[in-house]
Amino acid sequence: MIETDSMLGESDAFRGFRRDLERVAGSDVTVLIQGEHGCGKSIAARVLHRASARSDGPYLEVHLAGLAPSLIEAELFGHVEGAFTGASKAREGRFRAANGGTLVLDGIERLSPELQVKLLRVLQERVIEPLGSEESLPIDVRVVATSSLDLAVEVREQRFREDLYYRVAVVVLRVPPLRAREGDLPILAAALVGQAAATVGVPERPLSAAALERLAAHPWPGNVRELENALERVLVLAPSGARTAVEAAELDFLGEAVEGSEQELAREVLARGLSIDAFTHALLEVALAEERGNVSAAARRIGLSRRAFEYRLRKLGEEAGVAGNDASSSDLASSDTPSSDSEVGP
Repeated sequence: MIETDSMLGESDAFRGFRRDLERVAGSDVTVLIQGEHGCGKSIAARVLHRASARSDGPYLEVHLAGLAPSLIEAELFGHVEGAFTGASKAREGRFRAANGGTLVLDGIERLSPELQVKLLRVLQERVIEPLGSEESLPIDVRVVATSSLDLAVEVREQRFREDLYYRVAVVVLRVPPLRAREGDLPILAAALVGQAAATVGVPERPLSAAALERLAAHPWPGNVRELENALERVLVLAPSGARTAVEAAELDFLGEAVEGSEQELAREVLARGLSIDAFTHALLEVALAEERGNVSAAARRIGLSRRAFEYRLRKLGEEAGVAGNDASSSDLASSDTPSSDSEVGP
């Protein structure tokens, strides 16, 4: 069973994700976990390992964004002594260190095209070849990849190998962002405020009803990680030894993060060369995906009526030449039944 203390939330979106995670944990397939920054992809990967048959084996995470590109190959596959300047002794690499357990490749989109080819061979043949060696070594590792990007889009834009995507995305799990988890924020905040107090070494303080309302009004672009940081800030800045409830005024700094975000987003859209129709179409599709196919909920998120939402989605989809092939199809747009975000197979 999935550990509920590690995966807090009772919203439909999060319960669906947790259910899919539990189903996948019983198999040994390669999993791709996608989601926005700070939404809990690493926690999901750890829970997946603990609920699997490999729970007694090692669990290792490799944060690819924190490694110099020139060092990633040696970090993953190891090297023999003298393989390159500074290699004074052999190193086994993360794949061999994780033998019998789980290896998480955090930020898999960071791999260079050359390393994508090498990883493809590892996943296909279950062997690695350390740098400087011609010997192929067998491995027994479950690979879990995480990404803040939609790798299917990266494939279409030819920034990620299609054949590697199919090997990595045997099952795709999408962690819902905090803003899509209606009703989960009070549960999360109550648990996280205790953790935050322990982290910064100050007394725990409850959250007043007004403070919870203020938290619920924030869009949380940084997701659960941003919530953790916000609670730590409130506790650290409180008067020494204070144990009274956190009030809404102490959370006024949250508005600073949101102010000007529309202009920042507009600049990014312009810099990427997107048309207003392309951006609007993407906005509608993302809202529908985050609401797990519930058209009425997606329309409310954007501030449209259900009829206006369906009309715009269908019209923009037809203009883009994708009607009937994606979320713009009338069949999808006519359903308010939540659907699973997991995908089995490519």
